[in-house]
Amino acid sequence: MVAANFLNKESEFFYLSRFQELCPIFPPGKICPDERPDFRVNGPNGDVGIELTNYYREFSSDILPPLQARQSARHKIAEEAKRIYDLKRLPSLVVHVHFDFRFHCGQSEVHAFGQRLADLAECSVRDQKPPWIWRRDEIQLNGVALLDIRRITKMPESYWSAPLASFVPEVSPAQLQSILDKKSSLCAEYRQKCGVVWLLIIMNRFNPASFSLIPQRIQDHVFTHDFDSAFLFFYDRADEQKPPILLRKAANPVTVSETVS
Repeated sequence: MVAANFLNKESEFFYLSRFQELCPIFPPGKICPDERPDFRVNGPNGDVGIELTNYYREFSSDILPPLQARQSARHKIAEEAKRIYDLKRLPSLVVHVHFDFRFHCGQSEVHAFGQRLADLAECSVRDQKPPWIWRRDEIQLNGVALLDIRRITKMPESYWSAPLASFVPEVSPAQLQSILDKKSSLCAEYRQKCGVVWLLIIMNRFNPASFSLIPQRIQDHVFTHDFDSAFLFFYDRADEQKPPILLRKAANPVTVSETVS
């Protein structure tokens, strides 16, 4: 499963390959990695450029960092705590760090959080009655609600996680239009390389910062953008995977049904 918070070339090609399998109008030709746009499909009638971008549930604001940034901070703290704990060659543990939903910290604070959590884990292994539960008043870290520690004797190394559970919101047309507006400003540059340019917006079920419900109004909404075609691709479990959604364009409304099929 690909669940990265950003699209590197490897994950871009993974998503594009899944999209190609499910899109019957995918242009024929050789797929060539590129930059600006991310890929070119060298076909018999010219190149088709394809730009990929991630969909995230939240955007930056002056009040609170976006969900993907808060999620990244949690994972960095868990990874730092695991690193510190493992250096001491202590017994293997499974540790779940439960943060407040709106928790966020700066990079400079990651080590201190990780050190405190690793110290608590070390204290726990001296207790002979697992599992160990450390609560907010014992942890004494602002934004950390619970530390759940279990001893697993057959594991070769410790496992630390920072689960993020919350309600699943619906994606709105305004959120998608914002992405289309930002990416459309690059179309003129892309057309210097390619006669046709597509945009592929990736939503990932396995990334809490990305996963959202897609209401019917998204499939019916008419968007404004400068791409020849724009798609919303919801990457899902194999047995539930659906075709990409072709986002209707104001200048050239399509007559297809909700999805490309």
